Amino acid sequence: MALADPTAPHPAPRRPPPRSTPAVRVLHVVGCLDRGGIETASLDVCRVVPPRQAQQTFVTVNGVTGSLAPAYRDAGATVVQCPVRPRLLFPLRLWRCLRVARPDVVVSHISLFSAAVLAAARVARVPVRIARMWSEGDGKPATLRRRLLRGLCRVVLAHTATDVLGVTAAAVDFAGPRPHDRRYRVLPNGVDTTRTDGWDRATARRRWDLPGDVPVLGFLGRAHPVKNRPFLVEVHRAAREHRPDARLLVAGPLGVDDLTAAHPGVDRDPRVVLAGEVEEVGPVLRAADVLLLPSLREGLPGVVLEALAVGVPVVAADLPSLRELSGLVAGLTLVPLSAGPQVWARVALEQAGADDARRAEIARVLRGSPLTLDHVARQWRRLWGVDPAP
Repeated sequence: MALADPTAPHPAPRRPPPRSTPAVRVLHVVGCLDRGGIETASLDVCRVVPPRQAQQTFVTVNGVTGSLAPAYRDAGATVVQCPVRPRLLFPLRLWRCLRVARPDVVVSHISLFSAAVLAAARVARVPVRIARMWSEGDGKPATLRRRLLRGLCRVVLAHTATDVLGVTAAAVDFAGPRPHDRRYRVLPNGVDTTRTDGWDRATARRRWDLPGDVPVLGFLGRAHPVKNRPFLVEVHRAAREHRPDARLLVAGPLGVDDLTAAHPGVDRDPRVVLAGEVEEVGPVLRAADVLLLPSLREGLPGVVLEALAVGVPVVAADLPSLRELSGLVAGLTLVPLSAGPQVWARVALEQAGADDARRAEIARVLRGSPLTLDHVARQWRRLWGVDPAP
């Protein structure tokens, strides 16, 4: 073996590679991960913020993980259960879960009951504790017991949360903000503007044998009383008095019993398409000329943002959260439910007749607003303390 030349220059000493910033550990507490607005919006953020930046864990409290759990895992998240029942022992079980996960951030998505979650997080010394408020109410009767419980939760939130973030100002108001308390503020959802890519109107209509020259009233949402889906059938029947060829396209999970119970035989009406649960929203939105949203209560419905992002006008119930949204977007028309199906039908047919220029303007305004997924994901990264570098 030849000896090294002592006169040769010595190589520079090797330096260890720069240490990468460790991923922030974010633990979310949710009811379950079934398909819905909360779950879809959270999944979008989970997909945009990669595991190397934020290791996200979703803890479900309803006793099941939910149908979207595999999609969350595919996005790099961990999904575990911590059932809320029996309720008296839930704070202890959650505290143990927190001690195992050792998160840097806890985000609770379960309305005012987030107070219990964030109290446990404070005891576990989690530094960032966020209550995410998704709706302007909880849909529960305002009994004396319920009002007292809400008041207690609001007091606990005020003493345990580092941030209380509503999707709208109405959602923040439900959390009971204190004057000049900067922890209480609005952080809207963001729409993934690529969700409908790959679909056009003709292809989408062929999927359900919808003629190309008829107005299609669309709806996308689960079968739940708060969505008020039977009202859609009434609006469609009223619309057919003016346009007998009008179609109704209803998509969403949890079956159609709510529709058939209120309107027997609607599932056999050839002018009504009950599409059930769909994997993609693209074909529903591309097939529709107008989207209807006759909900009794809402937060910031992602389906409205998705429809506007592709230029589909929306006719929705006149709710506080949607009134707030209407000032930020184009193409959202609010009608009180008390106006009745005849008025709804007239407005829906007017909006369904929007020309291409109007639809392009609706899409342009939404896509240039702070309601896009990229913009909202940057806000979450900042809140979590995630390094923005790729």
